Amino acid sequence: MRRLALCTLAILALAVGCGGDDRAPADGPPARPVASSTCSPIVYGGPGKPRFLIVVSSHFQGLFRGHGVQVAQAMKLVMGARGWRAGEYTVGMQACEESDADTNSTSRVKCRGNARAFAEDRSVLGVIGTLSSDCAALMLRTLNSAPGGPLALISGGTTYLGLTRAGPGTQPGEPGRYAPTGHRGYARLAPADDAQSAANALLVRDLRAEPVFLIQDGGAYGRGLAAGFIASARRLGIEVAGGQSWDPKAVGYRPLARRIRASRARAVFIAGYLDSNGPQLIKDLTAVLDRDVHLLSGDGFNQSAPIVEAAGARAEGFRSSIAVLPNRSLPPAGRRFAAEFERRFGQRPCCFSVHEAQGTQILLDAIAASGGRRAAVAEQVMHARVKGGLLGDFAIDRHGDTTLNTIAIYRIRDGQLRLETAINPAPELLARK
Repeated sequence: MRRLALCTLAILALAVGCGGDDRAPADGPPARPVASSTCSPIVYGGPGKPRFLIVVSSHFQGLFRGHGVQVAQAMKLVMGARGWRAGEYTVGMQACEESDADTNSTSRVKCRGNARAFAEDRSVLGVIGTLSSDCAALMLRTLNSAPGGPLALISGGTTYLGLTRAGPGTQPGEPGRYAPTGHRGYARLAPADDAQSAANALLVRDLRAEPVFLIQDGGAYGRGLAAGFIASARRLGIEVAGGQSWDPKAVGYRPLARRIRASRARAVFIAGYLDSNGPQLIKDLTAVLDRDVHLLSGDGFNQSAPIVEAAGARAEGFRSSIAVLPNRSLPPAGRRFAAEFERRFGQRPCCFSVHEAQGTQILLDAIAASGGRRAAVAEQVMHARVKGGLLGDFAIDRHGDTTLNTIAIYRIRDGQLRLETAINPAPELLARK
């Protein structure tokens, strides 16, 4: 009776701790570093030691090293501005490598190993990343089944459609296989690949560049991007001259280029990653095809330096789509963040680093409202509504997708990718179900 009376008084006082409440105390044990050799030491800028962790999985070596570094810098900037706190909890971060040093590609071993390490470390309340959709697909099932989970994953740029929805190019059992608990915990802040596919199909139409030939690298991202393009092209009545996958391990691609030339295609849509031997692919395509054949790609090729280094002046005119607008086109909060990032780190935030900063803000808000519980963090993330954010006003829908849908088209001019236009595909052109 005395215990019941005490618990009743606590409830009346709006306190916590009675009746089996599993809210984590703010002054509990400090965060335990993730037990993985791929991860950095804990980074923390507040007093004492952090209570919980947010981890980031990205590429910190090879072709995409710069992007990984910027994502970590963007996270530090956001967490520092919040005083390294999420409500009553102090929060630190760790950065973890997901790429293979020899191939520059996503490492299946590291992605799976990191997912297990994140899930087993109860200090981790959220994950930012991954860089590639392939790595996300390898991690999600483990994160979803994490003790006390799901363990939330927020990504700026993992755009493979099958991670959140069924549709052309997705695999049987997707996306359900990634949420075995029945409760989703994965959200992304860039539109799925069917939006990119539709934007590129609209671009082909506007350029009057039919017929179009499709090539893809055989990965989940490449297959999905190509399938979405075909679906949108059919709805627009665009002629497709043919399609083929390219072997990332091939020495060269001139036979493929000659086949494309024989098809009389006026445009080539490239679906895949730059680290799938992309520079050599562009070098051989531009050497064989006529200069007036348009080369278009998804965000997996959104880097000018390796392409220009490989193809030289023939790379001029190459186009790449990505759901990232220039810093000057960001909403006010995004422009202020970009200015502070440049002041702090001496360069402008690139690619999906602003998206990952926005994801960090969402995670911190979710942790603040979670009572330190993983499942509550994931629930908050899946119901996120953002007003006046770094990316503007948007929400995360029940699938985990953003309501933002703008795709920017960049074109190489004078050796640099420069904004050409922005496209907002109509919902009826999207391939999702």
